[in-house]
Amino acid sequence: MKIYDGFADIADSFDVLLVDAYGVFWDGSAFYEGSREIMEKMVKCGKPVCIVSNTTQLAEAAINSYRKRGLEPQRHFTDMVTSGDAARETFAAGGLDIDGNRIFVFGNPRKQIFEQTPYVTVDEPREADAFYISIPQLTNAQYEKLPALHQHFYLSRMSSDDGPAWWDSMVIDPFLPQLRALQKMGLPAICANPDFRAFEKPKNGDVALPVVRQGLVAEAYRKMGGRVIEFGKPHPGIFKYAFRQLGIEASPKVAMIGDTYRTDIVGALNAGVTPVWCVECGMAKYEIEQGKSLEEISGGRLEGVRMIRAFGGVAKSSDLLNRCRAAKFSDYGKL
Repeated sequence: MKIYDGFADIADSFDVLLVDAYGVFWDGSAFYEGSREIMEKMVKCGKPVCIVSNTTQLAEAAINSYRKRGLEPQRHFTDMVTSGDAARETFAAGGLDIDGNRIFVFGNPRKQIFEQTPYVTVDEPREADAFYISIPQLTNAQYEKLPALHQHFYLSRMSSDDGPAWWDSMVIDPFLPQLRALQKMGLPAICANPDFRAFEKPKNGDVALPVVRQGLVAEAYRKMGGRVIEFGKPHPGIFKYAFRQLGIEASPKVAMIGDTYRTDIVGALNAGVTPVWCVECGMAKYEIEQGKSLEEISGGRLEGVRMIRAFGGVAKSSDLLNRCRAAKFSDYGKL
């Protein structure tokens, strides 16, 4: 298996770049060394560079967020598509395959994605026809009830000094009881971010940690027998959305650059574009540190996959995963 140093080594093979964010150019607290430079170079060469992210944020909000960090539209990238965009398109059209229109929000009560759609949010699961998996975070009250797991909880950077505190979790265990209750009620789940984890810097820390995200909650719900409606990579809808926005068709000359095999790489293979797997940063690096080989991560499905060490070249000081304090534990908790 040939592993190139960075994307620059194979850039001439591609006309269009679809680029994941976390684990490719952003490590949860800083840009990977050389990542912005290669994006800027590709834009200058006239190649569309479209960020395709599994964030539930709509593209406009995500663009503003990255601009504040120093990633400039039309300089470092030309377009952005998020799983929130793909989900919102379905919501606005009333296209969810559920019986009714009442949605309970699980986790951090972010409801903006349903505004000005046929769907309404409700405060109690018993009033709902389905539930939406928002960012899985704990309130202060929930945090206090689980002292045995405090070593796995970190104050979220989303917490404000004058607002409610939210806690990220490294383990899925605290979310399982409510999921079991929802499954007994027979409610379908809606997930607009299939990522299992995201590397996030705690509010009061300097190390980005692999905290539980919506995709892992959705996977746990499936394993309980619950039904999940999902948007974002690896599902085809987000790729079709990106192709429409860019005015292109699927082609081997289109690269999907990502760090997570089950979302970025599988999605690219299924969409008919060339997957470019960053194997020494982001989720690939994390899974290797958990004891898996590239063959195990991919299930041996590597034909047609181009591999690079890191998007901008060898990951150096900005790669904080070497200092990750996480112990090894199952992604699925005690199901």
